Amino acid sequence: MKRWLALFLALLPLASQAADRYAQQWPLQLSRADAGAYRVPLDDAVYRAAYWPDLRDVRVLDAKGRRVASIVMPAQPPSARVQATALRWFPLPADAATTGADLSVMVRRDTDGAVVSVRDVTAQRADATGGSGWLVDLGADSTRMQALLLDWGNDAAAVDLGYRLEGSDDLRDWRILDPQVRLVQLRNQGQELRSNRIALASPPRYLRLLSLQDGAALRLSGVRGEWREAAEPANWRWLELAAAPTPASAEAGFQYRLEGRYPIQRVDVVMPANSSVRWSLFSRDGAARSADTSPPAWKLRAAGWNAWRLDDAGEARSSPPLDLHYVIQDHDWRLQPDAGTTPALAPTLRLGYVPGSLVFLDQGTPPYVLVAGSASEEVAADAVGPMLDALWTQRGAQWSPAPAVLGPARARAGAAAYSPAPAPRDWKTLTLWALLVLGALVVVGFAFTLLRAHGGSSRD
Repeated sequence: MKRWLALFLALLPLASQAADRYAQQWPLQLSRADAGAYRVPLDDAVYRAAYWPDLRDVRVLDAKGRRVASIVMPAQPPSARVQATALRWFPLPADAATTGADLSVMVRRDTDGAVVSVRDVTAQRADATGGSGWLVDLGADSTRMQALLLDWGNDAAAVDLGYRLEGSDDLRDWRILDPQVRLVQLRNQGQELRSNRIALASPPRYLRLLSLQDGAALRLSGVRGEWREAAEPANWRWLELAAAPTPASAEAGFQYRLEGRYPIQRVDVVMPANSSVRWSLFSRDGAARSADTSPPAWKLRAAGWNAWRLDDAGEARSSPPLDLHYVIQDHDWRLQPDAGTTPALAPTLRLGYVPGSLVFLDQGTPPYVLVAGSASEEVAADAVGPMLDALWTQRGAQWSPAPAVLGPARARAGAAAYSPAPAPRDWKTLTLWALLVLGALVVVGFAFTLLRAHGGSSRD
């Protein structure tokens, strides 16, 4: 009995290693042998093979199959310069905040849609004090704006005013972007606190700020739009997805499937010639973790996103891609057109990403392989990230681990690695039950022995 138990315990580590499976592997070629830390760029095949959104199953193993300390790093953000551009703005009449969406004003625009003038048709005064609020024209490239900067004179008294921020694409239909933004200016003993920045997220072309209190007035001197002029990285990559062959409806929209865990940061739509559609963009993980669970709910990623294409005298012009400003690694995507703008044909969805890299330490026995694709992989503690932060602090942001290169891909466990791992056995409970059963058998055997002995003495 003891020998069987010892053999069982000895096989437990082997069973644990057998369950640690990966779908594919790539040999790693090191630039030099004494670097201590290496950085390998991740290619399309690695992202396509990964199973988990956090890329926990993208690892490095040594020659003996042992895990090496590593961390997946996102692409380095390009150097960016913040710019502030003067915008067209116009004061609204004193009763604009109380008249609802149908303001009693006449707005004149030029052929490019730029607001030229705002006139109060009821002859009420609308001067620079902005008794009710202001109308702001962000321009044709409004989605690039990240914030509004409102300027007023330094001689203003203490300011603490609330405004409702609304947006529109056509100056007719308005929607609330922020129910309450605060403009603040306070002074005390020669010090000043001023809050004049209003954050924006992919705003429409036209904005208006409507006062939330009666009689409050703030004399503006200018309105600026803040945006980032970024140096475009040379390695933006785009994935083109065709819509699933299901009819679009106002509820379902057009659905797309992305195989892999790509770090998506930009979205674009290939529109037919001379078309303009306003979209809502959704995504979800789309992978049920077990047979008794359904995919998670859709998450709204962008609303009121206007995509268009115009062919003018043989020259095609189109709307710029939508910047998400964060990384999404979901499988399922959905485009839902606003009411009345559903296109006749399903558009092509383009998803843009910048490849990241993996940093690993020279541990164990080389050569090393990068592996990816394992449904049974568990989250591991990050021991490399704090070390890299300390090295960048000591040696400067220009320091980088030595380069390494991926070799040709080779199948490892294949499709079997994507099957969810079975629930772990509760060995403590099983052992306790085994001991209880064994104890019961001992008691029964002892009882039979007593009965047999008692029967023999009775016959005597």
